[in-house]
Amino acid sequence: MGTRRPRSQQRRENKAGPLLFDDVEWATLTLAAERKGQETGAYIAAMALAVAREERVPVATDRRGELMEFMQARTALGRIGGNLNQAVRALNSGGSAPELEEVLELIKRAVARLESAAAAVAGGRMRP
Repeated sequence: MGTRRPRSQQRRENKAGPLLFDDVEWATLTLAAERKGQETGAYIAAMALAVAREERVPVATDRRGELMEFMQARTALGRIGGNLNQAVRALNSGGSAPELEEVLELIKRAVARLESAAAAVAGGRMRP
């Protein structure tokens, strides 16, 4: 069986329940909790709080692949930006790069488009 949610120092007097689930919903929640090594109730509480705090973004299963592609592209662009910074440093030590401003603008526009597309896939709930 899974682990319990850590006890809070504050008394928990507020209740959201009873929550009722059909057999399929309960089985889905139980399996998800087991994958995380948690009790079902602890899992439900942790996920509800994570979504409410915007630490997790619920994404439909059929959209996860799209979102992952966007995230990977955003990461790749971030790495390109790091490499670009290194090149700028090298150029600042004596070289010149007249096309540098244009390249930077293209990267900024591409990142903005990727962030916008990823937010649209996630239903506008992505965190900055």
